[in-house]
Amino acid sequence: MLRFLPVFLSGIFLGIVIHRVVWNGTDGPEPSSLLTATAAAPPTLAAQTAIAPSRRNAIVRAVEKVSPAVVGVHTTFLNEYQGYYRDPFWSFFYYPGIVQEKTPGLGSGFVIRSDGHILTNHHVVKGAREISIVFPDGRRFNVTDIRNNVLIDWETDLAVIHIDADGLPVVDLGNADDVIIGEWAISIGNPFGLEIEDPKPTVTVGVISAIGRNFQSEADGRVYQDMIQTDASINPGNSGGPLVNSLGEVIGVNTFIFSKSGGSLGIGFAIPIYRAMEVVRRLIEGGDFWTGFVLHPKLTPWVAGAIGLATYEGALITRVEDNSPAARAQLNPGDLIVRINDRQVKSKNDAEEAFREGRIGEVFSLQILRGRRRLKTELVLEQAPLNR
Repeated sequence: MLRFLPVFLSGIFLGIVIHRVVWNGTDGPEPSSLLTATAAAPPTLAAQTAIAPSRRNAIVRAVEKVSPAVVGVHTTFLNEYQGYYRDPFWSFFYYPGIVQEKTPGLGSGFVIRSDGHILTNHHVVKGAREISIVFPDGRRFNVTDIRNNVLIDWETDLAVIHIDADGLPVVDLGNADDVIIGEWAISIGNPFGLEIEDPKPTVTVGVISAIGRNFQSEADGRVYQDMIQTDASINPGNSGGPLVNSLGEVIGVNTFIFSKSGGSLGIGFAIPIYRAMEVVRRLIEGGDFWTGFVLHPKLTPWVAGAIGLATYEGALITRVEDNSPAARAQLNPGDLIVRINDRQVKSKNDAEEAFREGRIGEVFSLQILRGRRRLKTELVLEQAPLNR
């Protein structure tokens, strides 16, 4: 075997020489440097310095500007249902009773006045027995008197919550009339905050998809007008949070989505901030009034003829709440409002405009068409109940 050792060693040496010659004839790196080149070299300090300004873009600046004033609206609801209790003495006997169960809820909101006024959606606080406001820095404020410190407007799905605080950060308001289709839209809120247990808001980004959208809810008949459509995700818990432009200005109140699964499909809607602030001013200055009826969004000649009306010009009542001002005024579904005080009413918008500056206790004279009969009645505006 030893006589073959020199031949074996000569072969190894020759192979190494040939490999070096062949490799050096190429433009690539040597094997050792090739392995090193596959790992990304860390950016130099100069490269990091050059990139840093571009990371702090308009979206980042807008989020930093608005986030301190975005809050989580934590709620507790009391659900009651029929149940059965085991007899304490005779375990095989059961007797019926009402079972009460507390259920947590979560929405978002944002500070509109430094003295503790917060704007959110009505459906976020509707029926809540307990409400607390949580800021991104962890501060929590409990709403001790819900009846007096939560002002609601059912028709627009808005609510104003007042907490005992002062010197709070406030959002800047944009001009909803200046919204551009295709511009950046930033949704800020607290989706799934109960599971994440983090008071800091979450940010999603998209564009303004459309403006001026009108909808009527199939669930409660509520009509949403002039809505802003966006593909920025509005997830559960985002309701009531701000929709922000790239300047860091609030242009809308995130309200609802179109979804078959309950998750975001990129079709979300926000109430324009100008409409929201009209409601805010009315609520804070005089409290929210209640008419107790729901109007059809747009009456057509075909619908008017189908229900036996002589005209389609007016505001058609589609629902009257029980024990409401409208019920006390003896209004019925199918009645067509054609005049309010001295104002002629040709559409739903005319009726809403007539009531816009109304105050609790104010009396309005109404003329209505019921079929082909013209009737007169008076409606007295009342304080809106929180749980309606």
